[in-house]
Amino acid sequence: MLMENITVDKQIKKVAIQGIEGCFHHEAARRFWSEPIELVPALTFDEAMDNLMTQKADYGVMAIENSLAGSIIPNYNLLRKSGAKVCGEISLHIALHMMALPGSNLDDIREVHSHPMAIHQCKVFLNQFPSIKRVESIDTALSARDISENKMKGTAAIAGKLAAEKYGLEIIKEGIESHKDNYTRFLIISGKGERDGMPITANAETGNLKASLYFQTKHRKGILAMVLTTIAVHGINLVKLQSHPVPSRNKLYGFYIDLEISSKDQLLKLLEDLEDQTTLIEILGVYQKENE
Repeated sequence: MLMENITVDKQIKKVAIQGIEGCFHHEAARRFWSEPIELVPALTFDEAMDNLMTQKADYGVMAIENSLAGSIIPNYNLLRKSGAKVCGEISLHIALHMMALPGSNLDDIREVHSHPMAIHQCKVFLNQFPSIKRVESIDTALSARDISENKMKGTAAIAGKLAAEKYGLEIIKEGIESHKDNYTRFLIISGKGERDGMPITANAETGNLKASLYFQTKHRKGILAMVLTTIAVHGINLVKLQSHPVPSRNKLYGFYIDLEISSKDQLLKLLEDLEDQTTLIEILGVYQKENE
């Protein structure tokens, strides 16, 4: 179901995230909603999606791509399999900091704990300290919380500033990420088919909209080029194209795409013209494009 007129829901929203308080998913949710929210944390994306689809949460926030690591394909597949719909997006600058118990300094640190991706994104800095053991964990903020609750001297976490604030840790080295232009795009997702209750206002007929789709093409030479040409003929800007093999179907690929559209009608006309070029096409969501 495409997005219809959206109303503002004043109730406190329950938001499913992967991670705990203080993680980057928490920060993304806090930035997207200006009013207070109630987090429904989970240690895995599957658990977070289950919390959304079983109505333990009203909305979910899910990382979908990083400017350095690229698309998070398992999350695309999880989104499509679940039947949840995209209803918003937000990009977050990822700044990573080394933090430890108050009074600690860099010379005290023997171990650093964090999510594997965060450790990888800080490898240039960490390579300067070969004696510091790198310990992978399932969440940046969870590493910070464990150090705080267990009073782990000589151990640091790599996480965001929100984690340091939440768990009373002291940042001993700021901005240790290898690349400063590091952004993660998060999708705001709903387990319901309708869009009522979204905390934004968008016009369903015309406006600054984005559509996320999934399609599979017929097995013909040059078929993907034909699809892309059809999109261009409709005056639609293609901002993302991600291929992925179709399970158990040799040499068959599916494609996730994001389109910038001006209206619902523009998208519907495109879908009509793509019928002869695709074997399957699904709308994952139509939503207001994030302000740049």
